[in-house]
Amino acid sequence: MPRDQLPANLVYGVNSVAVALDSGQLRVLFFDAGRQSERTQQLHARALVDGVEVQPLARQGFSRALPADQHQGVAGLIHEPHRYFLEEIVGVAAEDSCVLVLDRVQDPQNLGAVLRTAAAGGVDAVVLPKAGACPVTPAVHKAAAGLSLIVPIVEDENLARALEFLKGHGYWAIGCDSERGEDALTFEYPHRRVIVMGNETEGMRRLVREGCDYIVRIPMAKGVDSLNISAATAVVLYLAKADLARAAYDATHGTAEPAPADEPESDADGSGSSST
Repeated sequence: MPRDQLPANLVYGVNSVAVALDSGQLRVLFFDAGRQSERTQQLHARALVDGVEVQPLARQGFSRALPADQHQGVAGLIHEPHRYFLEEIVGVAAEDSCVLVLDRVQDPQNLGAVLRTAAAGGVDAVVLPKAGACPVTPAVHKAAAGLSLIVPIVEDENLARALEFLKGHGYWAIGCDSERGEDALTFEYPHRRVIVMGNETEGMRRLVREGCDYIVRIPMAKGVDSLNISAATAVVLYLAKADLARAAYDATHGTAEPAPADEPESDADGSGSSST
């Protein structure tokens, strides 16, 4: 069986299976008794305690499509994943909310790495296009170390409309560009924010880009053009978290610099970045 014909609800590898088991999504565990380790033994024991069906991995038709160093002795089938919609995401979102929009990421390794970063960064949801991009496959779960199973994923037919919907609910859309835009290091990130990342080679599509309120770029050292999309996503997500954490600390401890005594404070002129 070719790897691209693996069951859509398959997970493989110790980390992915462990997350599926922890989150109650594992339906069947496939176990390779000839490839045992302490971790696979623990997963096997936990599956039995939790009432998960256990079957020999070698008897599955797909087993030959997975090298042993990929499945590490365990694989499994998960329940049908919950389908998330933007309406339910914004309905429970806090004031400090982050949604990640991915415009046509093609490579499963990239998508998995980005979803792992999104889960670690605590995003409220990741929005993917329904067509024209890499779907969430077993290879994506593997690349994400299973964390793709716990980050809410929304599939939307029209990302430009999705941005408009989010902006209508108090979010500001911030697109990331490798060549132009405000400096991502000094940008003042809003509390309710949508971080938009484009395709690995072409960036954001025109309508998606036009739907962004701001464009930021990550400054690069001389001779370096850009970062891998997963690295760039991690940088922007954590720059936003760090900026908001500093702002909260300054507000709590009164460390923000006051305006000079002989100059009245002026209102923002709207030319810079916005913070909510």
